[in-house]
Amino acid sequence: MALKLYPIVQQRLNNNIANEIISTLWQNNFDKLPQGRCYYGIYFNYATNYQADYDFAIASEVVLETDIPVIEIEDLSFYEVFHCKVDEIYQTWQLIWEKEQQGLLKRAYSVDFEKYHPDDLVEIYIAVEPHC
Repeated sequence: MALKLYPIVQQRLNNNIANEIISTLWQNNFDKLPQGRCYYGIYFNYATNYQADYDFAIASEVVLETDIPVIEIEDLSFYEVFHCKVDEIYQTWQLIWEKEQQGLLKRAYSVDFEKYHPDDLVEIYIAVEPHC
């Protein structure tokens, strides 16, 4: 089953400027998201890896009227999922980058996303290379 995500905002950035810009995007657009539902932070169109440029979008599974194209993820079977609380997101990303540097995580750099649940729990989905 495909996951269709409807972005309300999208911006090109990189990790050198990401923290400040992503925080501002969330602050300026959070009220546009359906309340009481899951919402998403999406990382895609990677130039190479997490150290280079990529697109970031804030989205919902609820159809939102914008000019930004729908982001569709066809197959969730090639994802490693990390669970954390909202206030642990940065530490969880540090763990993800560390696992990759150690060769324990073979990232595909297609579409990665954070799924925010109404109870402040977060799932971070990292696209991984398919195993043979």
